[in-house]
Amino acid sequence: MKVAIAAGGTGGHVYPAVAVAGALLSRNHKVHWFGRPSSLEETEARNLGVPYTAIPLQGLKRRWTLENLRALSRFVAGRHIAIQTLRSQKPDVLFALGSYVSAPVVSAACSLKVPFALHEQNVVPGLVVARYARKAATVLLTRPLTGEPLKARSQVVGMPLREGIVLPPSPQWYADLGLNPERKTLFIFGGSQGARTLCAAGLKLAERWVNEQPDWQILMQTGVANKAWVEDSLSTDNVVPVGHLHQMGKAYACADVVVSRSGAVSCAEIEAVGKPAVLVPYPHATRNHQMLNAESFIQTNPGVLLEDSCLDAESLDRAALSLFGKRTSMGHAAASANPVDSIIDSLSDIARGKTR
Repeated sequence: MKVAIAAGGTGGHVYPAVAVAGALLSRNHKVHWFGRPSSLEETEARNLGVPYTAIPLQGLKRRWTLENLRALSRFVAGRHIAIQTLRSQKPDVLFALGSYVSAPVVSAACSLKVPFALHEQNVVPGLVVARYARKAATVLLTRPLTGEPLKARSQVVGMPLREGIVLPPSPQWYADLGLNPERKTLFIFGGSQGARTLCAAGLKLAERWVNEQPDWQILMQTGVANKAWVEDSLSTDNVVPVGHLHQMGKAYACADVVVSRSGAVSCAEIEAVGKPAVLVPYPHATRNHQMLNAESFIQTNPGVLLEDSCLDAESLDRAALSLFGKRTSMGHAAASANPVDSIIDSLSDIARGKTR
């Protein structure tokens, strides 16, 4: 089977595609990836050894600006690149994860009558999924959607997770990350790009905990752009800052409590490892989907939802300490279910014409 993948933007769209692409390759299927040039998705595709087509793009603003003219121009040019590549590659099916990066490729697939499946990571559909759902062979959902259902064929398959997310505890992970295994660990991260708000609150909390909670340490994924600022701002020795973690499973295994934005992948990973979490939804997320993700998470998992405007050292201290020791037995069970298998089965059915 020849599968084209259109995925890019943040890790929330890239890492599920990595999980599916890696599994496809292991089963001797062929993969071709579409994404932005010099991006996270290009790096991941190259690491997998997957052929890659770069499409220069930029997202549309939610209000009308002159920048949208440039975005539309790049969409048209990107669609032309996608048409040329799809014609030459002749994939059996397209697997698209619904960010703006996938839009010109999905549009091209519609014109060429290449069947495609969309994957929606959040509990509310994004613009690309909402726009193209009716033309898709199927829409693959991480969780049941909130609000009005899609008027399209759909099925809940879960979130495909990268290998190595769920790891058993090991003293080696502490050593690899520069952590003290005798201390409790608060793991703060803001997704693949980091979150300055979370970092700032974490630094203030570290100052507070030096005297009040000396048996705690903080592992902080700052995002590459924030790392120098965090290091310059550090005034305590109870924080281990890391720009970007390539092996998140080790950090999850060491964590007693996690603090995170509530992107769909982050929520799925935290649920899979069974750790309690303080979730701080990104306040400017499209259609407030991170708030909806967080509300869905805490219904079935130990967690606290903190709004970004309420986040400070005091609120984070209270939330983190209230969650210490709380685990969910659903963690490893959730991880044992394999959404990747369900997705590949669905792609195979589409390629064979069973769902067209």
